[in-house]
Amino acid sequence: MYLPRVPTQPPSREDQPSLRAHLVSHTHWDREWYQPASVFRQRLVPLVDALLDAPDGSFLLDGQCVVLTDYLAMRPERESLLRQRLAEGTLEVGPWYVLADNLIPSGEAILRNLEAGDRIAQRFGARSPTVAYCPDSFGHPAMLPAIAAGYGFPVAIVWRGLGGASHPAVDTLWWQAPDGSRVLAYHLPPDGYEFGSALPHDDAGAAVRWQHMATQWQSRATTNVALLPNGADHHARQGQRPDAVRTLVGAAARDGATLIDSSLQNFARELREHASAMTLPTVFGELRDSYGYTWTLQGTFGTRAAQKRTNAVLERALLRDVEPWLALAWLHASPAAFTVSHDARMTMAQLPSLLHHAWESLLRTHPHDTLCGCSTDDVAQAMHTQQRDVAAQAVGLRDAALALALDHDPAIAREQAVVAKPLVLVRNRVPRARAGLCELTVVDTLGDVRVGPGSASVESSSASASNSRSTIGATRAGETLRFGSLMLQSGVVREAFVRRESPQHYPDNDRVRLHRMLAWVPQVPAHGVALFRQSDATDETVIKPTHLVCISRSDNTVTLDNGLVQINAGRDGIDLIVGNRTLRNVLSLQSTADLGDSYTTSLRGAPSSLRLVRVAEGARGPLRASVRLRWELFDAKSERRSARRTVVDTELVLDADSHVLQCWVRGRNRSRDHRLRIVWHNDVADGVVHADAAFGPVRRDPIDATEASRLVEQVPMTVPLHRWITTSNDARGITLLSDGLAEAEVQHDRVAVTLLRAIGELSRADLPERPGHAGWPVATPASQSLGAFRARFGVLLHDAWSATTLLQVEDAADGMLLPLVGETLRDYSPDWATVALRGVMLEGDGLRASAITLSRDGSALVLRATNVTDADVRGAWRMPHDGPWEVTPCRLDETPTEPTIVTGAYIALHATARALVTVRVRRAAAAHRQ
Repeated sequence: MYLPRVPTQPPSREDQPSLRAHLVSHTHWDREWYQPASVFRQRLVPLVDALLDAPDGSFLLDGQCVVLTDYLAMRPERESLLRQRLAEGTLEVGPWYVLADNLIPSGEAILRNLEAGDRIAQRFGARSPTVAYCPDSFGHPAMLPAIAAGYGFPVAIVWRGLGGASHPAVDTLWWQAPDGSRVLAYHLPPDGYEFGSALPHDDAGAAVRWQHMATQWQSRATTNVALLPNGADHHARQGQRPDAVRTLVGAAARDGATLIDSSLQNFARELREHASAMTLPTVFGELRDSYGYTWTLQGTFGTRAAQKRTNAVLERALLRDVEPWLALAWLHASPAAFTVSHDARMTMAQLPSLLHHAWESLLRTHPHDTLCGCSTDDVAQAMHTQQRDVAAQAVGLRDAALALALDHDPAIAREQAVVAKPLVLVRNRVPRARAGLCELTVVDTLGDVRVGPGSASVESSSASASNSRSTIGATRAGETLRFGSLMLQSGVVREAFVRRESPQHYPDNDRVRLHRMLAWVPQVPAHGVALFRQSDATDETVIKPTHLVCISRSDNTVTLDNGLVQINAGRDGIDLIVGNRTLRNVLSLQSTADLGDSYTTSLRGAPSSLRLVRVAEGARGPLRASVRLRWELFDAKSERRSARRTVVDTELVLDADSHVLQCWVRGRNRSRDHRLRIVWHNDVADGVVHADAAFGPVRRDPIDATEASRLVEQVPMTVPLHRWITTSNDARGITLLSDGLAEAEVQHDRVAVTLLRAIGELSRADLPERPGHAGWPVATPASQSLGAFRARFGVLLHDAWSATTLLQVEDAADGMLLPLVGETLRDYSPDWATVALRGVMLEGDGLRASAITLSRDGSALVLRATNVTDADVRGAWRMPHDGPWEVTPCRLDETPTEPTIVTGAYIALHATARALVTVRVRRAAAAHRQ
């Protein structure tokens, strides 16, 4: 998008080496932004048509491959010519699938973006430039150099996020990741990717333009190799381009410089050649500071907050509740599961491609204007629909993979009645065995409900119907169900309709009673499943936690206590007690007037605290207890009193044996033009901040804003948020866990998270924090976020920051975000004795599983571990049986880095500080057959 030029005072150009500039014609293609994707695609089709019919040098399609599929969806008859232009190099695409935001997605989602881009490029016979091309991302994660190295990219091109007061004022430098990987980073000029747009055709105009550009380059030159990006947002190839290039070549020559009509790949190659003989400065870590150079736009993390939370939930679903089950099926399914099923059962022959499609569906919501929320309401609505579609795909993939792993045939099962005493399947979504609290959904089948002709004349819900499948029909709401030795706590009971699907039948439609309950289960294998059967036995020894949770009430105060954590909640405040630490009035909710736009927060006045109006008991233990709090905010500007009340319900939840106090939030926003935040007050004043980020933690020190008078954009106090953020001093710390909201702030003795920003404009020009339009002015009334919203948090008190504390925080995040979960299998009765299936287990303090998934071609497993600590770690992957296994160490893109070895169940790992370690695993016998 266009940004106003930032004035600079260039140094003298005397003694500068001869400049060599590479002109690269391109378009910057925001797939959707101030128009929906369908409208921008109408412009894309004639743009690409023109490039195919009359090629003129090389043209870069913005570093993303989705434009190929978007184009061919409209013009499939042009595929042959498109392939020809890609092979010639007159078109450059990739390496990304989409040009995504880089700070909100997880590290693995960034890798899936590159993987999808490579897959699409290969489909059309293209070879992408070996450049991590990031021309407009609103900042960059610390581990992007490691990601670039893992895909064989020696060069990165960036703009926003670099150029602040703490950075060297140069155009080419080394950027180093926490693991020591580095990439040669080329920093675009202040005008960014449109620096060379609309070049003049006449000699006089070319001379003036060249002098302006040369002055900009030489003020920051290190290698004397410069990039001239000839294009801008949604721009087709420049008219009269040959004349413009010819006149500019002449202007450069008269100035003693060289201008080359080039490509991105050729520019990167020459940049590396020159840099290899030079000593360049180095920057480290995240790039989130280009203040005083160009707009950084770090105010988008709270915009359309609900969609960012949904994205985090969906990423977690694909990474931790889909891909590992495909791996489990790959490990345990019969040989027939790897071939096409003649009865149309979903098998491993289709699942890898379907997984790719699910990821591509999610990635199409990751372009920065989409995921950051700085787009129109139409785009946001399309994103919402796309997210719902991805959620449905994830459930389908998960169920199909588990059916294969369990050798459960839905076609055969559909012909049978539901089991009288059904099994509950418990899933462990982490790579270590664990026992403990499990969230169960138990289904009681009440009767058949017919659909279609004749169904109106049938007593469809009667238990006496011919196809009735009542399993525990005598059970009523509140009655006790038993599963052997499991300790249970009843929860919500409701009736619903569910269906059993089959590739060869209509669904079996049943009326059921759903019991939401909790169970304390014995150990479930790492990334594996365990089966528990409903039982009438009452004499078995019940497995219990060490610290049960209880609830009590006195003097209008509700107390939760599990012996590890105590919470006292009353109308006068909420106190949190852990050991010898007591946090008084630990929780509040605050609203502040916000007259900003989708890019920038513009707060007016002091925050208003929501009023705590109700304290009530919730769940009563012994496995989970809770206290429910209602907060209200009245909007005096509203004409109708009934519309003035913004209501937020928070439920403080304490589980048995847990060190984490959870907070579940449900609310209904009825106020406009404000920012609503949940605030956790603590006893760590002005602590050091560490936060979860892509592939491991980062330390977040405040951005230098001492030269505020020269800044075109005010530095916000907020920061991006992934799963957790910690503030700590030399004595103690506190960590806030989040299930997906993306904006946090740590100030003095409080940690705040943005629940929502209620705004109504895509871009405003009158903000003191950022004068001028960051996008096109469009009303966005849906970004007022009126209506329901949700969130889930956790609070963990701990010692000072250390490697041990970090691992405690990581375990707490897994416990809250990936609890043990179980569901009834109504038509599954295995004839084998084993009650559990083991997945892949990861050993090694400091190692965290980043990916357990299928290789690109589905013939192997890819296992990736991240060392989240700053020390070398040794560990291992434990396979569920001895194999033998062929193990190949790989880069992130699966390119082998070491010879393949054959081993048993133990796959040794050595991870240096903050390293990403990837191995590809095949069955040795299968590999030999290939």
